[in-house]
Amino acid sequence: MSRVLITGAGGYIGRHMPADLDARDYEVHAVSRTPQEDANGVHWHAVNLLGADARKSLLQDVRPTHLVHLAWVTDPGEFWESPLNDDWLEASIDLLQLFEGLGGKRAVLAGSCAEYDWCSGDCVEDETPLVARSLYAESKLALRYAARKLADRTGLELAWARLFFSFGPYEQPGRLVSVLVKTLMSGQRAKCVDGDVQRDFLYAPDVAAALTATLDSAFTGDINIASGNAMTIRELADRFAAALGVAGQVDYGAYPRPPGDPDRIAADVSRLRDDVGWTPETGLDTAVRKTVEWWQSVDRSSA
Repeated sequence: MSRVLITGAGGYIGRHMPADLDARDYEVHAVSRTPQEDANGVHWHAVNLLGADARKSLLQDVRPTHLVHLAWVTDPGEFWESPLNDDWLEASIDLLQLFEGLGGKRAVLAGSCAEYDWCSGDCVEDETPLVARSLYAESKLALRYAARKLADRTGLELAWARLFFSFGPYEQPGRLVSVLVKTLMSGQRAKCVDGDVQRDFLYAPDVAAALTATLDSAFTGDINIASGNAMTIRELADRFAAALGVAGQVDYGAYPRPPGDPDRIAADVSRLRDDVGWTPETGLDTAVRKTVEWWQSVDRSSA
């Protein structure tokens, strides 16, 4: 049986992966910073991966054949230039080296659409130029380079998964949809940037499913994890407002876009569709409804 280690498994994307991988007959080992009870075939490990000794002990104990590495600094608004990017770069290179050295065969590492030059049209792997406009993007690109060098030298199967935009249950406070939904649920009008801005959004459980499918395939190289269908911020926000029964309660253009913010960020998903054989499993209306239902359940439980 293949044994997979998932870092960042307690996060907003990673938490949806263990059950999928267990269903595909992997022995699943999930890492988070907070202790969790083993359940449904998933073995949980509470480990701070920024600690060198902790990383080494974890890899020696688990000895995974497969790796999904999602853990990184993700605090909204802060991660772009956080010094922790440097720490995660160093830790991630060491993690991958330990994984390969202990017999690891296949790894999927989480990259970001922030690695692309957004001014060059829709993002296509191995065609769109790569430009680091933040410490976050610079660190991700440095990890990609180091990982590819290791894979070339050792024969490790490596997929570099560039995640685009997402929304769904467990989304961190401070992100677009979480702020939007919580504001509208409170009875206030929501404020937003220019509603004509286009972004490629994918439902978080579908992001996890795409990563699982990539791991379970033979694909190697760079791959976009996205819907392939960019939509305007207005289209997405209006759907959430309608699902909450407060249509028309979003003020667009209420604050300016950041300098250099592009009109459109979209992904070509030909590789994900054709080489991995995966397409989104959840329609937009269903994804919006399930996200709203989750936030409503959180609101009721905290009342």
